[in-house]
Amino acid sequence: MQRDQPGAQQSDSEATFLSQTLSNRGVKISTFYYSNFQDYEAYQGDRYHTVLNSLLCQNDMNYIEEPLLQYPDWRGHPFLRAEVAKFLSYYCGSPIRLNLRNVVLLNSCCAVFSALAMVLCDPEDAVLVPTPFHSGFLFSAQMYTQVELIPVHVGSEITNTNTQPFELMIGKLEQALLEAKTKNKKVKGLLLANPQNPLGEVNMKESLKEYLKFAKRNELHVIIDETYMLSVFDETIIFHSVLSLESLPDPNRTHVIWGSKDFGITGFRFGILYTHNDDVVSAMTPFGYLHSVSGITQYKLRRLLGDRDWINRVYLPINHSRLQEAYGYVIKRLHELEEQFGFKITFRSIGCGLYIWINLKRLLEPCTFEEELVLHRRFLDHKLILSRGKSYMFKEPGWFRLMFAEHSQRLREAMDRFGQAIEEQKQYWIQKMLEDEVTS
Repeated sequence: MQRDQPGAQQSDSEATFLSQTLSNRGVKISTFYYSNFQDYEAYQGDRYHTVLNSLLCQNDMNYIEEPLLQYPDWRGHPFLRAEVAKFLSYYCGSPIRLNLRNVVLLNSCCAVFSALAMVLCDPEDAVLVPTPFHSGFLFSAQMYTQVELIPVHVGSEITNTNTQPFELMIGKLEQALLEAKTKNKKVKGLLLANPQNPLGEVNMKESLKEYLKFAKRNELHVIIDETYMLSVFDETIIFHSVLSLESLPDPNRTHVIWGSKDFGITGFRFGILYTHNDDVVSAMTPFGYLHSVSGITQYKLRRLLGDRDWINRVYLPINHSRLQEAYGYVIKRLHELEEQFGFKITFRSIGCGLYIWINLKRLLEPCTFEEELVLHRRFLDHKLILSRGKSYMFKEPGWFRLMFAEHSQRLREAMDRFGQAIEEQKQYWIQKMLEDEVTS
């Protein structure tokens, strides 16, 4: 081990042991998990949320009747799917009332994506995905579906072709599709996130239309993850759901995913699909046998999603205010660290979501994914989980996702530890530069 580099997460002996006890597929799944989700072991579960618990812990939320203890409709109980349809109609701004028959409920958004990929694609088919993108979808695709996710790389720098950082141009989608076809890959779909994770970008309505038109021209399904649609905390930013469009270019190939993260209740384990395609709904239904949500949880969800007055009057204002305050605090601390250590921390100025996408490449020497991993492990040594850019298939080393959605006391402690890790990394970088000069 060189200098003060943090240690690796999986030893050679562990890898050898796995190869002797698992199938080839099992080894591949385990290796992928350890290389991309090694920090998940540090995850401590959902924390107590005082605002949300004021609703979820009411006595009538704990009501249980016999049908809730039996097998549910594999698409989800009709009472919950009806409530979801009303919920999405309202918060997505749908021009028409959405129908419960188009709703499928499974136990996570990744479960929804996995099932959707399996019914839309055959093994070795491909889906285009702009990078950086949520690594959970990559894990789902590799573990279950044998569907390839082809990255559509967007750059962080302004160039002749990039008028804005991280801008997804139709030309890039066309180029990625053409390159895939020249390699004899069968592209079946396009996966988008709006708002985007980890960038925190919200797509303009016209951009959404252009992506949908591109997909229709090329007979591609469009899967749109709108997980953070209620987490837009900047009032100047307007979120446009794809379900708000007056007319979809290809309704039968447009599918929307939404889930628990807007309410901070990932422990509830639910994800929702809304699709106009009856055949897709039918094909998705059997997956509820493996990935259904308990009836008791569905009852609580019905009560939560149906209390629109509480959501609008209490939850959303408080949640947005806290997100805005936490975001502002982290930005302030990042600027202070820039001044303290004398280097630029590039970050995306956002107004939605739970994360900031930051660039720490000036702390990497050389600027490689190997050195990015060193910094990632240094954060872990300080009990900090910052997902690194490679986990999101981003082609530029040095980018990290920093989550700011935390209580103020914990956030202050986390940013103090972040500063300590930065200081150690800078000392490591200086030492490495001196040693390289001696050996050269």
